[in-house]
Amino acid sequence: MRPLGSVFCALTVGTAVSIVTPARATATGPPTRPPPVRVVYFVPADREPLSNRAERLTRTLEDVRRFYRDGMAAAGLGPLTFDLERDSDGRVVLHEVRGRHPSDAYGRNDAAKVRDEVRTALAARGIDADRELLLIVQVLLRWQDGRAIEVGPYVGGGDGRFGAAHVYDDERLDASRLASREPGGWYGGKPCSIGRFNTHYIGGIAHELGHAFGLPHDRETAEDRAMRGRSLMGSGNHTYGEERRGEGPGAFLSTVSAMQLRYARAFAGDLPDAHVRPTAEFPSFEADYSNGAVVLTGVVTGTPPVWAVAVWNDPMWIAGDYDAVAWGSPTDPQGRFRLAIRELETGRYELRLRALHTNGRTSLRRFTYTVDANGVPDVIALRTALPLASAVQAWLQRDEAAVRRLASTVMSIAPAGHESYRKAAHLLERLAPAPPGPPPAVRPPDVTRVELSHAKMTEASVGWGRVMRDEAPEVVFIELNGEFVPRGLWAHAPARHVFDLGGRWRCFRSRCGVHDHGRGTVRFVVRADGRELYRSATIRAGQAVGIELDVSGAQQLEMIVEDAGDGRNGDWGVWADPVVER
Repeated sequence: MRPLGSVFCALTVGTAVSIVTPARATATGPPTRPPPVRVVYFVPADREPLSNRAERLTRTLEDVRRFYRDGMAAAGLGPLTFDLERDSDGRVVLHEVRGRHPSDAYGRNDAAKVRDEVRTALAARGIDADRELLLIVQVLLRWQDGRAIEVGPYVGGGDGRFGAAHVYDDERLDASRLASREPGGWYGGKPCSIGRFNTHYIGGIAHELGHAFGLPHDRETAEDRAMRGRSLMGSGNHTYGEERRGEGPGAFLSTVSAMQLRYARAFAGDLPDAHVRPTAEFPSFEADYSNGAVVLTGVVTGTPPVWAVAVWNDPMWIAGDYDAVAWGSPTDPQGRFRLAIRELETGRYELRLRALHTNGRTSLRRFTYTVDANGVPDVIALRTALPLASAVQAWLQRDEAAVRRLASTVMSIAPAGHESYRKAAHLLERLAPAPPGPPPAVRPPDVTRVELSHAKMTEASVGWGRVMRDEAPEVVFIELNGEFVPRGLWAHAPARHVFDLGGRWRCFRSRCGVHDHGRGTVRFVVRADGRELYRSATIRAGQAVGIELDVSGAQQLEMIVEDAGDGRNGDWGVWADPVVER
């Protein structure tokens, strides 16, 4: 593949390329030197700091710095990497923080708990943890009967300017032992070599630091997998350094990850406009299908300037986002870009389009499309994605004129019956929705079917947001298992919708599931006159069930969505097409 330069490029497919980045024209002064990553050494109340920690962690973090430096160079961005605080002997500085509680008090979901204790301790030393890039190395890996047990949080997060990564320390942890095939390690429920133990946990440091630097997950392409191994921000944390034992090609920093790090604070320093909230527009955007690839071309403008565009193509039938393959393209001086998305399988995808700004921040657009059984993508969905997304934003802002203009644009591109056309029509309908009709109990005898989302309720409540008919908060459309549902009830757990049937209806029918943009777990319950007719198993995102129940003689119908016992976060329950029939 030919290098990508400052002229209009072909495309980036994740392989090593040369990228020429633009000069920063909007800065009010030169950037400062990148601030060092501060390493916090967190020791719970019932543990002691581990031996030789400064020397081991210095070797280990130097290895991770090299990994990033080599990845940035391979992407054509120069040998850039992050800095570390060091003492006069060149060892990494460890800010020791003694935990208030014993090990067992810090669970896998307790990153905030650890972070609060770290924040308090650092504040006493004049350090604002919320304005730093932190690597929190925790003595929270416990050995029992030769088995390693992960006790505390193992996670990272950040926005390119500030962030934190929670990882583990262990006396076996040492980059100098990555090549070792000696037994004595443990990972994934089984014994392993010392080298493989270090692969997983040093790879974990590199991966969670990536999140602290603002990187999302991305999986390698098939071509890269064969030649370079696994992407660090995919599953490369489990293959890091394995090439040193001759066990595989190892891990690499993907080109798109490197592109996002080009102006990240740890690599570019404190940029004068880093605080500016970015905006991006796509005055031109086109999608085509050619030679087995979706080809996206267009023009992007933004403030601060947009120097590159990237997309993550995420198969929605696979839980999580680790399988999203990323593709990137620098822009030319006119803001033009060209991306080709390959490796298409039958199914529904979420495409996440990011404009990369020269202040290290990004502007994000999300939309979905499908690939049919013949491997042909729905390019109409892609061509209408941006005007439809803009129409949704205009609808949320109650800008009626913009909704009508953008919906008309969508409907001029998509044929009647296409999902994009139906969504645009739905937005127009929601501008002036018809009031709900009378309850089922008082409908005339010749009415044999009532859509409950259009009927008056006796009672209604939801666990988050407000009671809504035929729409959902934030995303507007109800979508279930990749399908747009024009008629339905938003039912974030705990939710309850009650209807007066008056004993005049025979059948209740609905589909129920977790909204495609939810990530929680729920249970659906139906009661008639207080008697439970139905209780679902736990339903997760990507699952839906159809129900049909006999409600003959029932006076009151209750539709209930319960939290499945793991908290309410993301419990976006929906009743799709709920009806009663005579």
